[in-house]
Amino acid sequence: MNGPHSLWATGIMLCSLSSLAATPGPQALFQNRFFTLSTNTELLCATSEQQFTPTERLADIIHFYENNHPNLRQQAVAVLTDHTNPEHLTDLAGYKDDCEKHISADLCVLEKYWGDKDAAWRALALFYDTKTVIKHSEDYRYQVKRFDADHLRIFEKAIRKIPAFLRQNISKAKPVENLDKELADKPTAIQELIHDAFQEDYNTSIWQDHTHPLTLVPGVGFRSRTVAQVFSGQNLIVFTVKEFDKGKEGGSYRDIDVQYLVDFRLPIVVHEIAHTIDNFHFWNGTDDLYFFYKYHKISNDEQIMKIIAEAKLALWPSKWFEAFEYLYEVNDGRYDGNTQEKLAELVAQYILIPERLQESSPAAYQWLRNEVFRGIEYQGYDRCPTPITRPLSWWQKYASGKLLGQ
Repeated sequence: MNGPHSLWATGIMLCSLSSLAATPGPQALFQNRFFTLSTNTELLCATSEQQFTPTERLADIIHFYENNHPNLRQQAVAVLTDHTNPEHLTDLAGYKDDCEKHISADLCVLEKYWGDKDAAWRALALFYDTKTVIKHSEDYRYQVKRFDADHLRIFEKAIRKIPAFLRQNISKAKPVENLDKELADKPTAIQELIHDAFQEDYNTSIWQDHTHPLTLVPGVGFRSRTVAQVFSGQNLIVFTVKEFDKGKEGGSYRDIDVQYLVDFRLPIVVHEIAHTIDNFHFWNGTDDLYFFYKYHKISNDEQIMKIIAEAKLALWPSKWFEAFEYLYEVNDGRYDGNTQEKLAELVAQYILIPERLQESSPAAYQWLRNEVFRGIEYQGYDRCPTPITRPLSWWQKYASGKLLGQ
């Protein structure tokens, strides 16, 4: 065990199962067999009601992994509902009592945890196949709006835009054992800032094979308005759900004079996952690097920083509806934020608007293709057969402006 949480013996057991031979007998976990990489436009040119795995298919995925794995479901549900907050624990105890005589007590608990069968089954299937943990916030406060089935579906699509080898890199755990010693000579305020940035369960959730699943949770971002955020060095993505959902199809935004006709939350998730790629790209699991404070990542590599600085990026897709939140990030009609943000946007544009990126920033495109994506290339939004936005009418401009407080 890596900490006092006995629950994370579950993680250790799941890790050992993942190393089993695929056939015969129990299937190895985390095969990325069902939620496969999508390099074409099928997931981009879609609304929130299109192109996700049907619920009935989720049952097949779950059965594939659970067959010949006694107690696997119990262990997985424990991981997917891991909380220390007393109110969460009270809820979970109640769910277990209610589900005691259910034919599948553990799946019943997960369904009650999500309040929705589709969400519960999708969370379980995504975990088994892609090693992604999606759960409620540890913070039980009312203002932390929770994920629902709709969010699980868009997360599924975003995960499918990221190659499996990159997602496997993201799950590598960084060491924390010597962090206090490393920070000992830093000002108290800096030490507190770094410790506050850790997800609460990090010390107890590193698995025996030195991995930590990519984790998506709802929360309250900076100033309660930040759409989503990834702390430097982490693979935990925190979404401010109310702001995140402004990117869903049907949203109207006066500042950019468009209404989305497809689900534009997808670029936001891809952009945030790109931050985790930045955080873990050079981490090989053995160097003496430290989790938050001291490590090498893409956006602080001297040679790569030059490529990032010279790249010319459009103001879309993932920065569209927040493009004017920080005016200093916009120069000559292009996105030009800080190096970390620009790198995340560069990766997102490689996936989402590659045709434009290849034309405007050929050197950056070639570097991404060869060094980050190992030759994988995509078709982007410009290949969608139907429009993905439409101009606002005069009354939509008025209404959206009113909502924006303008």
